[in-house]
Amino acid sequence: MIKVVLLALVVAVGVGYFMVSSMHGSADYYQTIQQMRAHPPTTSQASVEGVVQKGVQRGDGGFDVRFVMADGKDRMPVSYQGTLPEIFRPGVQVVVQGKVDQDGTFHATQLQAKCPSHFSAEPAQSH
Repeated sequence: MIKVVLLALVVAVGVGYFMVSSMHGSADYYQTIQQMRAHPPTTSQASVEGVVQKGVQRGDGGFDVRFVMADGKDRMPVSYQGTLPEIFRPGVQVVVQGKVDQDGTFHATQLQAKCPSHFSAEPAQSH
């Protein structure tokens, strides 16, 4: 009986550890532009969410991208070098990870586009 209880306890601890460690690694945490400016990261990278504005500039065959990201009235210029998601365009929400330089430009090392609202199902219309 003691062996069964100990085995159950070991399994429970293992499952608990697995759940906690997997949730910690996959948690999406990002700030608004205003939050990032209020508490700028000093040594680590920040993840910031915003909406891509019109006027996206592309260079180097599309791999060097500069754009303005907005969150309400807050705006921030972003520079990114890399492959863009297919759905990247003005009006799409993005989360960028990187650092802000002294002139206020956010240099993103990662860029992730969130699914736009037109991909969600619309209610059926009756005729």
